[in-house]
Amino acid sequence: MPTFRELFDSEAPALLRYARRLTGTRSDAEEIVQEAFLALHRRIAEDGGELTNARAWLFRVTTNAARDLERQRRVRARDASQTDAGTGVLDFESHLERRQLTRQTLQRMPRRMRRVLLLWSEGFKYREIADITGIEPGYVGVLLQRARALFRKDFEQLESGNTGRKHDGVL
Repeated sequence: MPTFRELFDSEAPALLRYARRLTGTRSDAEEIVQEAFLALHRRIAEDGGELTNARAWLFRVTTNAARDLERQRRVRARDASQTDAGTGVLDFESHLERRQLTRQTLQRMPRRMRRVLLLWSEGFKYREIADITGIEPGYVGVLLQRARALFRKDFEQLESGNTGRKHDGVL
């Protein structure tokens, strides 16, 4: 097994990209990746260095931390909306750069589709994606195909100025 430092050097950039895509902000992504590596350090200390597929384990921890952060944001947004109904409106009419369009398109996607698409874009195989997300291995390919089609469609809509509506279910 590689050392902690080797894992950090090889996996931190990809984890940071993945977490940033999940959370939408660099600061949240950095915090989540830091938590993932702290958890890895604890795990190595507890298990005496035995951890199979540390890369997949790190991505799973990052996925779970992003899910927790998203849940916390929803609770805060719900609480804020009860006190001030006028906050939180997104301005889709402003001129957006390609990166902003990509981020918005990802945020519009159902969470499971977004996670599968991002993990696939990081080079994970279907089985690894299934292990990280808890999705049935046979369904990963189907979900990925749907996610890619939805991303393409929504990106084109945003690019043309037709924002449509947010997707809230898995197709």
